[in-house]
Amino acid sequence: MSGSEAYYEVVRKTLERNIRNRVLPDGTRLYVAALADRLGVSRSPVKRALEILEQSGLVRRTDGQGWVVGTQQESGERMNLHLLQLALPQSGSTLLVKPGWERITQTLATEVTRCIPFGSWRISESELCTRFAVSRTVIREVLARLHERGLIGKNRSSHWTAGPLSAQMLNEMHDIRRLVEPLALKRAAHRLNNDKLLAMRDRVDAALASRGTPSPEQMDIIENDLHFDCVSPQPSNQIKSTLERLRISMVVNQQFTRHVARHQESTALTEHRLVLDHLIAGDADGAAAALTFHLDADHLRTRDRLKVLSIFSVEDDDVPPYLTRVL
Repeated sequence: MSGSEAYYEVVRKTLERNIRNRVLPDGTRLYVAALADRLGVSRSPVKRALEILEQSGLVRRTDGQGWVVGTQQESGERMNLHLLQLALPQSGSTLLVKPGWERITQTLATEVTRCIPFGSWRISESELCTRFAVSRTVIREVLARLHERGLIGKNRSSHWTAGPLSAQMLNEMHDIRRLVEPLALKRAAHRLNNDKLLAMRDRVDAALASRGTPSPEQMDIIENDLHFDCVSPQPSNQIKSTLERLRISMVVNQQFTRHVARHQESTALTEHRLVLDHLIAGDADGAAAALTFHLDADHLRTRDRLKVLSIFSVEDDDVPPYLTRVL
């Protein structure tokens, strides 16, 4: 958003874009309060934007409250704007911020994922509201998102639960990851900076030189180099968001190092180096094949570590207050 552009004009352009792209289809009812909450602005610019859109015929005022998109009859189902993937301006401005559930979901997913290798947990909605200082409505949207991912579930009493992380869950995620991540790497390969790739390989070589037993911090950086930085520069946001949900094996390995023991990583480091060698040589297909081999080998190592990790207890300081261990 430019410094001279009025808030209502940014809102108008955003709504118009989503209407024309049919993210907001004909018949959708739009409420000022709901739009203001979804877009992170006050009600005044939303109301002004809707009035302008009404003049252009994109929305119409209803006899009741709010506006309706287009000329078709209003849809009978009220749409939850927080669950729509609206196209928002790419800007550093605080205007049009991510919805409440999106600001919280990643944090919650990370905290839950760190605990589920150690067993089963019950999730308290009221504690989550306190933890994130949001309404129960927002928390339920977040939990619904994590339920869709398969990260949490509900028991027979309709209480939200998480864990335990099973070998079957690891298998299912690995089956998808080994198809998606090598493809993502191939698409990103020509966008990668060669100097950065050389620096990544130098970090692997330094870890190998230290008898293949890097510190947890060093290993985290090396893992991020390959599994995040090397696949990120690509046009598909859907692939990137899918991969974020499939990297649970990395959490298992991190927790194993923290709660059990540092382990010898020479084999994994050599696999990393092979992928980087192909990327530096400009061989995207070879890099993808090497990555597939690494993912398969690492999956077997992760399964073995999960068996060991499951008999340990997570430290109390690592358990957020909204999680209660189910014995």
